[in-house]
Amino acid sequence: MLQFPSTKKPFWSIGQVSKEERRSLIIEKARELFARFGLKKTTVDDIASACGMAKATLYYYFKSKEEIFRAVIEREFGIFRERMKKALSKVDDPREKLRIFFLTRFTHLRELADFYETLTSEYLELYSFVERGRKKLTDWEIETVQSILDEGVRRGIFEIPDPQLTAVILVFALKGLETWTVERDRAEIERAIDLMLPVLFRGIERR
Repeated sequence: MLQFPSTKKPFWSIGQVSKEERRSLIIEKARELFARFGLKKTTVDDIASACGMAKATLYYYFKSKEEIFRAVIEREFGIFRERMKKALSKVDDPREKLRIFFLTRFTHLRELADFYETLTSEYLELYSFVERGRKKLTDWEIETVQSILDEGVRRGIFEIPDPQLTAVILVFALKGLETWTVERDRAEIERAIDLMLPVLFRGIERR
């Protein structure tokens, strides 16, 4: 069992908390342990101990460590979506929205890579877990990019015969840059985006 500071007083001993609050606590503590020790070395006992609860109580909320890990991944995707929505809401020009989309996506991925550095060695084993949830995220990204392109077409800024297909191509092109992204700092990522976008805009801006 991993050694880490134990919770002296259970989170819910201070007062009554909801089932959802307890579930949220488990996910947060598991997130910290997975980031620090990896999925393989972290046990259900470790997570229960960090939460200040019995293992049997934890199993009331999650059937297995893998199910907890899926919940952690889903939470990360949810955080990313909210961060993206907030960033996009601050700009009006569709061209700037595309820049913000690219920058937010890459910087968030870079931050996650730093936080979950211990998990990188387990990537192949974790791939199936991550990809199940990631398909939903990819669909959301495509919808988001398409909405930006559609807006640009409506406002006479972009000229795109098929915004939906263009959105698919852009999102999957970004996926191809992910390995490169996690090895760069924010300044270098911004420079790359500022070099890439003029090339993209020459292809889709209305002439």
